[in-house]
Amino acid sequence: QWYQRRVRGPLSVSPEPDPAKMKTFFLQLLALLAILSCRTANAKSLEESNNEILNVEKRDPVDEDVLEKRDLESQEDEKEEEAVEKREPEAQDDEKEEVEKREPEKEAVVEEKREDTATANTDSEASAVEDLEARRVQARFSLVDFRGRRIGVQREGLLLFRGGTVCDDGFTWNSAHAICRTMGFGSASHYRHGLLYGTFQRRKRIGLDDVICSSTHWASCRSTTRHNCNHREDIFLTCHGTGFKLLNSAGRVVTGRREGLLTYQHGTVCDDYFSSNSAHAICRVMGYSHAVSWRHGLRYGVQQSHRRITMDDVRCRASFWNYCHYRTTHNCNHHEDVFLTCQPGTPHPPGFRLVDWRGGNAQRGCEGLLLYNGGTVCDDHFNMNAAHAVCRVLRFRSAVSYRSGLAYGSMQTRKRITMDDVRCRSTTWSSCRFNTRHNCGHGEDILLKCRP
Repeated sequence: QWYQRRVRGPLSVSPEPDPAKMKTFFLQLLALLAILSCRTANAKSLEESNNEILNVEKRDPVDEDVLEKRDLESQEDEKEEEAVEKREPEAQDDEKEEVEKREPEKEAVVEEKREDTATANTDSEASAVEDLEARRVQARFSLVDFRGRRIGVQREGLLLFRGGTVCDDGFTWNSAHAICRTMGFGSASHYRHGLLYGTFQRRKRIGLDDVICSSTHWASCRSTTRHNCNHREDIFLTCHGTGFKLLNSAGRVVTGRREGLLTYQHGTVCDDYFSSNSAHAICRVMGYSHAVSWRHGLRYGVQQSHRRITMDDVRCRASFWNYCHYRTTHNCNHHEDVFLTCQPGTPHPPGFRLVDWRGGNAQRGCEGLLLYNGGTVCDDHFNMNAAHAVCRVLRFRSAVSYRSGLAYGSMQTRKRITMDDVRCRSTTWSSCRFNTRHNCGHGEDILLKCRP
């Protein structure tokens, strides 16, 4: 009835509600609800504050008691501090007497410790020497002549490390002996520095500096690839005594193309990881051209078995000693000793040569990388006349095919390019001319196949 009187009006009015009146009614209702909610919230907050006040009033007496107790405790602490201050002089006197009594005992203990440390130092020095012997030896050094060809024993050469020269800063006789030993020689006989090879030497980067060695083992050396040098400080080194020898059953050195027991520093060489690369590298260190064959076994009886085993794990990535590493400790017996046959000649025979991916001679009738004086041949102006002429120089009948490219990876890229612009008017080498300077990359190296 209230709704009808206030909103809809008398009964005589139309039963449809007025939208404006309905809107105002609901707005008034919402305002009323908001006022009621605010009053209830205020009442709750008042109650909470009253409760907090009551709690504080209840706690006040307790807090006063606590404060009084704390004051008493602080007074007692002050009295104890005064007593401690009085006792300090007496305690200091007692401590002095105890220190005087302990001094002789401490001196005895110190002497005992010094003796122990001295023995420990001697043991550590001995173990350091053993560690140097046991470490794997690996250093990519080589000695080359003014043409860049590797040289053998008792000849001076430019010292290279990974293709770059070595500066003389910090270089000593220990450094010289250690480097010669890593290259398979016995020791160093002479070293000096200078710019002796002209433009060939200047074109190379300086690859190593501050070679400081505490002994003649390369494992005791430290160095850096950063430098503050020029090429007048490049090291030239002479090594002697290969360390390697081939011996017969009587213990005498083998000459010529004959098999012999391979020895290093008067001991035998174990065949663990030994490969054709190892055989070629060792033959070349000894001044031979390359290896013919190798095998292992106990063939010389007491003459072989009384020797120490001085080398093991000879691993070579290529057929030159500066790409090899080895160990001077072993886990072998003399049934694993290496016997080796080498081919007499020079490591880099002058003239042309076809080699396989290992750097050894390519099989007859197979394609190989064409070398001239140990370096590759560029394809500029190269044609079938040049191919036939080269094959005939190599004592083949003729050429089958040739191409250019980088086919043999790092074995190929490590070599110099020694020939370019090969122009031949006929299939005989006497009609050809060439240039030893080049403007090529190893992607232009000649790969040649000849007909037997």
